[in-house]
Amino acid sequence: MQEVWRGGVAAWECDDNGHLNSRFYVAHAMSGLAVLFARLGLPGLFAPGSATTLLPRDVHIRYHRESAAGTALRMEGGLLSVGEAGADAVFVISEVGGGDLRATVRLGVSNVDAASLGPAGWPAGALRDLPLVDLPAAAAPRGVAPAPAETAASLERAEALGLVPIGLGAIGPAHLDAFGRMAPHIALGLVSDGIRTLSAPLRKIVLSHADPRPSRVGGAVLEMRVVHHAWPRAGDLYDIRSGLDGVEKNVRSMTSWILDPVSGRPWASLQAIGVDFDLEARRIVPIAEAARAELLERVVPGLGL
Repeated sequence: MQEVWRGGVAAWECDDNGHLNSRFYVAHAMSGLAVLFARLGLPGLFAPGSATTLLPRDVHIRYHRESAAGTALRMEGGLLSVGEAGADAVFVISEVGGGDLRATVRLGVSNVDAASLGPAGWPAGALRDLPLVDLPAAAAPRGVAPAPAETAASLERAEALGLVPIGLGAIGPAHLDAFGRMAPHIALGLVSDGIRTLSAPLRKIVLSHADPRPSRVGGAVLEMRVVHHAWPRAGDLYDIRSGLDGVEKNVRSMTSWILDPVSGRPWASLQAIGVDFDLEARRIVPIAEAARAELLERVVPGLGL
């Protein structure tokens, strides 16, 4: 793999735990994707005038260690596979100097016409005889479900399942990429901003049975998958519905659907594997058996990506 991004963590990019928010790992990976393809002879794929571009259809992230404000980071990346319809790439983000692994991001991207989003072929002779890389063990999926061939997400089904509303609004200029569509990292940001509506009551259950009870607790995501189904533009609306879809050992899984409230169809679906984290002891808060029993009563049967 080769270095495709280098930078650091700004204070404004951090969440309420003081760590780099999940959305920015994807933002950096998309920047690295542009650098990687430029080096492979296809610069400008993300410039406004490009006839073709790459859109992520499937994003998988594993978070290995938090990154606080001021941390210097670097990212290496490479292609796992290339086909006429697109490519799969992997990125490894680590600390500059010490080399501590912070996160891995795997992107499954489609090669599309920038205007219509229909399939687009690669330029003649491009991407031939490429040195492909192997998927690092640290980037392999652990707890998230594979991307479905077809999603069951819809506003009607969200209502039927009783999913919790966690976000509602309109896509604005700050959400857009160079082509006027919602940038890929915004999906994570919208869910991250609203997920406390669902996670706070679940955390309260865990803490009510914790012994000893931590004095300061935050949430931490260990792994996430994002599947994009369509791409909203400025003025399009979003309605986010979420639910608990599983509890195992000390982790819980939550699935969120970003929906178009006008058509009822999905923009994206996300699954996050998360824990409650003791900010003083720097360890995961165990889920007691009594808490697990209460949480299992809140699991939504049949909920998935």
